[in-house]
Amino acid sequence: MRRLLTLCALVGLAIPAAVQAATAADGTLAVKNATGLVMVAANGVIIGHADKARITITDADHTDGRVIVLGSDRKVLLGPTKTVYYGDDMRFKLLGGDNTLFIRGSGISLSAVGEGKVSLNGADVLNAGKFSIDDGPFRPLPDVYQTFSFGG
Repeated sequence: MRRLLTLCALVGLAIPAAVQAATAADGTLAVKNATGLVMVAANGVIIGHADKARITITDADHTDGRVIVLGSDRKVLLGPTKTVYYGDDMRFKLLGGDNTLFIRGSGISLSAVGEGKVSLNGADVLNAGKFSIDDGPFRPLPDVYQTFSFGG
């Protein structure tokens, strides 16, 4: 019985350390109510919504995660790895894997966890939205195309 309790205590101490080590390289990205262009190339998870947009998703390996898009009016396959979705009030989830998400539109909000790059352009729109990288403060979207890294 004492061995079992000792083993349970050691496992209980090891699990948080393993989880922390596994996620030490993961970063975060948050985009709130953006208008313009948002491009995320990341290995991780991306979840979001767009009020009105054209969303292009490139998924080079369909076996390393899942891509789910809901609410699109039209879907166009551009090849075996690239799909474009058009519509209003779309929701998307890119769960795991190495994906590229390119959104041009309005009302874009998303969260990402993993490691990657984000390119943003507020398209010269007043109050074009905000973004935060790696739990930093929210900043306005740049009015010129800029790329930032997160995670890693």
